[in-house]
Amino acid sequence: MQMLDKTVIRCEQVTKSYLEGDQQRTVLHDITITVAAGEFVVLLGKSGSGKSTLLNLVSGIDTPSSGAIWVAGQRLDQLSERERTLFRRRSIGFVFQFYNLAPTLTALENVLLPLELNGQRGPAARAMALEMLAAVGLADRANTYPDRLSGGEQQRVAIARALVHNPDLVLADEPTGNLDSDTGAQVLDLLDRLTRQVGKTLLMVTHSREMIGVADRVFQLRNGRISEETVLATR
Repeated sequence: MQMLDKTVIRCEQVTKSYLEGDQQRTVLHDITITVAAGEFVVLLGKSGSGKSTLLNLVSGIDTPSSGAIWVAGQRLDQLSERERTLFRRRSIGFVFQFYNLAPTLTALENVLLPLELNGQRGPAARAMALEMLAAVGLADRANTYPDRLSGGEQQRVAIARALVHNPDLVLADEPTGNLDSDTGAQVLDLLDRLTRQVGKTLLMVTHSREMIGVADRVFQLRNGRISEETVLATR
């Protein structure tokens, strides 16, 4: 594996609590982790363990109750909501369990979305989107709408969309959870291969231990507390 000399994610003593009625509920307790450039990190945990909450904090969708979060050198918890939105558009790519493709847009138009949100339009943007569709094996489906694509094809479009704007960080939330085992394995292999080819950092949230075979590091969330597991080399 290449030398990792840049920290892309740094969480320091991050705690997140919510008020439920008149009771304070702490979802994450004093989370401290770092993830370096080019790493593929898996975050394991059962439903309710705090995985999605941590993903929302790292993406800037939400802010911590206490502690500090840096992503790609930017301290997110000190930004306004608008500043976090603009940062997310530029610096983060997302892959979701249910694909989250716009149903009224073709595969190509869905992949173009992150570029357009960042002000990139015209022939150059179209060429970048077509190149990413080719990279995920869907060059011939550019003008196809999501409802005409299989689940695996939709997720490949979502991977192309996540990578097209050259983000610092890719966040994947149960990306194979809606696919059968064979298709899920193919999607996982594609996501791993494409992010490594371009040196991207990938943080994948899952409840399935089957996902850890390709990871560089694995963290486990239990009751809002995090620990790192030993990963045996499989590559």
